[in-house]
Amino acid sequence: MRTVAYQASTSLPHDNLERATAGLRAELRHRVLDAGDPGLPDWSTLAVTGPEIAADEHGRP
Repeated sequence: MRTVAYQASTSLPHDNLERATAGLRAELRHRVLDAGDPGLPDWSTLAVTGPEIAADEHGRP
């Protein structure tokens, strides 16, 4: 069995953990498919950190 680790980050307009996790899962699904891996990710190994507040180009959080 081959193990591959993917990493993704996303910028979301809200800090809701469930929505952020769903967004990360969608991004990771795309990365897995783009890599040609037909399998589904093992979501039990998904680790979500954050949210981290970042400033936009105008310095607003």
